[in-house]
Amino acid sequence: MSNINNQTQDLYSIELVQDLDHEAAATVSGGTLYISKGYNGTGGQIGLNKGYTDLGSYKNTVSWYKVTGYKGWYAYTGKNYTGKYYYLKPGSQGNLGGNANNNIESVLPA
Repeated sequence: MSNINNQTQDLYSIELVQDLDHEAAATVSGGTLYISKGYNGTGGQIGLNKGYTDLGSYKNTVSWYKVTGYKGWYAYTGKNYTGKYYYLKPGSQGNLGGNANNNIESVLPA
């Protein structure tokens, strides 16, 4: 006969389980791409953790970006990962310049 312990454990009492804030969770999962409509992160900022074939209301309005984690991102000038693309390096951030500024329609983790 086996002796089964039917007690439930709180997740936080289990060794190696901990609560992660959003940025720490993004780092573990590969990273987050933050984008903003205004220079220097102004004008409404959102964080993306997966690819988007269409940026919706952010389409053709992105002027600033920040990449957290260890993965880079591709930013495309067309929907569905088409058109010219720009590679955004892991750990980088800055204002988009030239043809990239206000010209991004889709993004994809590298």
